[in-house]
Amino acid sequence: MPAADPNREDGIQVLRRAAAALDEIAAEPGRLRQVDLENRLGLAKSTVRRILLALTDIGYAAVDEAGRFGLGDRLLGLTGSDNAHLVAAFRPTLQRIADTTGETVDLSVLHGREMWFIDQIESGHRLRAVSAVGVRFPVGSTANGKAAIAVLAGSGGEVALDLDEHTPGISAAGIAGRTPSGQIVAISVPAPSDRFRANRAAIVKALLSAGAPFAS
Repeated sequence: MPAADPNREDGIQVLRRAAAALDEIAAEPGRLRQVDLENRLGLAKSTVRRILLALTDIGYAAVDEAGRFGLGDRLLGLTGSDNAHLVAAFRPTLQRIADTTGETVDLSVLHGREMWFIDQIESGHRLRAVSAVGVRFPVGSTANGKAAIAVLAGSGGEVALDLDEHTPGISAAGIAGRTPSGQIVAISVPAPSDRFRANRAAIVKALLSAGAPFAS
């Protein structure tokens, strides 16, 4: 059996570390500095610095004047055209739900074990729930993630709930389905928990009756 190529193993390790760094940045774009990534990745300062320099150099990451990292234009461009198609297809549905409920409405796509937010219509309420487009949330504790898991299990079409689980004080309902291309897409309505509880039935009804174009 031939010996393992150490150069290949080193290359794979570098890619894994770069991917881990991008996962962290994508989860909180525009919020993490190098020191934050050092702590989260458990890597030496010099190693993280080299990774971030390489990612920014090729356009996969970007850094602002305060030293906070976000996803780079080149990386966003890899999925931008597909996301733009989904945003255009689902925007009328999001608008109908927003008009009906008066709450924020989010559109997200399942990537691995995370939901990636790609569009949002903000509520007009002064106190409202807002998640930045581009942010990724884990599937387990979010309404859109739970709805996506149901689709993976073959039991989609029902509304999933997040009652103060992901963010204390914020609750949400979500529904998910597959697009004709096979992507799992979710629509969710988050709101301050007191208002969500008061309007839960109306929010769920709006999601179920919106006629989302999951399989159109």
